[in-house]
Amino acid sequence: MPWRVHDVTVRIDPRVRHLVPHDSEAALFRFIQHRVGPGDVVLDVGSFLGVYAVLEAFRAGPAGRVVAFEPTAWSASVARHHIAFNTERAAPVTLVEAAVGDSVARTTFYEYDQPYVNSLAAAVDVDDPPTARPVDVVTIDDVCDRLNIIPTFIRMDVQGAEFHALRGARETIRRAGQRLTIVAEMHPQCWPSFGIRPDDARATIAALGLTAEPLESGTDLFDRDGHIVLRAAAA
Repeated sequence: MPWRVHDVTVRIDPRVRHLVPHDSEAALFRFIQHRVGPGDVVLDVGSFLGVYAVLEAFRAGPAGRVVAFEPTAWSASVARHHIAFNTERAAPVTLVEAAVGDSVARTTFYEYDQPYVNSLAAAVDVDDPPTARPVDVVTIDDVCDRLNIIPTFIRMDVQGAEFHALRGARETIRRAGQRLTIVAEMHPQCWPSFGIRPDDARATIAALGLTAEPLESGTDLFDRDGHIVLRAAAA
């Protein structure tokens, strides 16, 4: 069915329309619309139902490319439908059904009735018990090398694993240099489960040669569920 996401119409599975808000994350939507353009190569890390991947594919156009990462089997199956429903005038989208981290592995993934909080660590603010299942973990460096791509834009929402995912993109970030913009959702409430403190987050950003600023001015860098923008530091 046609479904409005801000001022763009996408085609979605009507069974999940309650999970696709019309007007959420307005600042992130505007940023993607402004930053992603024809021919861009986009990584959508933590793609959930694939709606952002579709929006990015519209912006990148047939000359671009989108690679979406989603470890939850149910979410990935819905994302596949959404990608297939929205191919006209869009970039081709490759869906990688795996979690993203700092090393290639096979590990435990925690799934909930609220699927948008699924994570490589047990959620800290959900009362329902999770279902634990094994999942493959890939690195951005490994996938970019295998697909022979250098991204120009990365959107990331990985429920606390953001700095592990960034560490696994070290070579990609180096190769992309000033061409790359990263926007990542912050989940500091989840960081203790990943052994991350704010000082560790700042150290990782610096070690990767990046600068960081909040997506929305006047907010703290590591606001819960806020977004930060990462770019290569000036030489």
